[in-house]
Amino acid sequence: MLTLTLNLPLFAGVLKNSVTTYRIWLLKLVLPLRHGRLLTGLLILSILLPVFYLGVSEAGEGSTPALFFSLIIAYIIPVFSFITARSREALLELRPILDMGEQAFAEALVRLDSASLRYILLQLGGGALLGFGHLSFIRGSVSVMLNETVTKLAGFLNTLGTLLVWVVMTTVIFMLIQQAREFARLGASEVRVSLLNTRKLVPFARVAIISSLAIIGALALFPLMSVDSEMRLAEVLPGAIATSVPLLVMFTIPVWPVHRRIRTIKERELAALNRRIEDCLGEGDGSDLETAKLEQLAPLLNYRREIAQVSTWPFDAGAVTRLSLYLIIPPLTWTGTALIENLVASYI
Repeated sequence: MLTLTLNLPLFAGVLKNSVTTYRIWLLKLVLPLRHGRLLTGLLILSILLPVFYLGVSEAGEGSTPALFFSLIIAYIIPVFSFITARSREALLELRPILDMGEQAFAEALVRLDSASLRYILLQLGGGALLGFGHLSFIRGSVSVMLNETVTKLAGFLNTLGTLLVWVVMTTVIFMLIQQAREFARLGASEVRVSLLNTRKLVPFARVAIISSLAIIGALALFPLMSVDSEMRLAEVLPGAIATSVPLLVMFTIPVWPVHRRIRTIKERELAALNRRIEDCLGEGDGSDLETAKLEQLAPLLNYRREIAQVSTWPFDAGAVTRLSLYLIIPPLTWTGTALIENLVASYI
């Protein structure tokens, strides 16, 4: 576990001065216990699942995707807490190579799990509007949606579940993008880059990959819509688009600025090395170099070889492996669900 000694009075001052900054409400739902995230997920699932299955029982034909509503909310809240904690660890790991004062660093830490009241209201309002828009799209019109919501238990629970999913997912996506932007800002101007030790920059890649985990897992749960009700394109497509597009954004933003800096510094270093090598060679053809020149040239050539091999991306082999494993999860779940449905249909 990474630790870092901070100026606690200064850190408290940052929080005190940021009167309009509040910790994101989803993080407050996680139990402050050992294995609290797992217990929180199980508790949310045990509360939501019976409630949403009332809509399945009332509808008869099973028109409420109870399992999907319950699992995606029970999954995303603990995972968001886990990702936020890992992002804080990554920022603490980067602290020794960041050109910023204690106050600026404390403010950066706060921005990983907090936002202004206006930004929080924007998340809640945006999620609710998107949810209502999705429901209206599914049911054909706003009037039909409102009528089913107030006249049928299944319709009410469908509306409740859809709004909860959209509000929670919108909040998570907004905050993960805010975290990604914070690391992008640090990578663009605050971090010190050493071409001979780019391993210290791996936390940028770690943040990009771990942030993608939330969205990849959510996409993997979409086939559960077909368990309790018939899955229609109108139900799946808006949510799939709204989660897939941020996936690319969240993966790219944290690493792109530091990638550009590494590339620029590498090009500049190689250009300087080439000039020094040309000066060492002089105007001869290199066939009659003196011993003294060879002694000067050898380390320059070795150094140029090392610099040329430096990757301009802050990824290591472990990060790439984890990303590959994450990316195969949604196709496997979608394929597995389709195979199970076909198998069940063949025996009915």
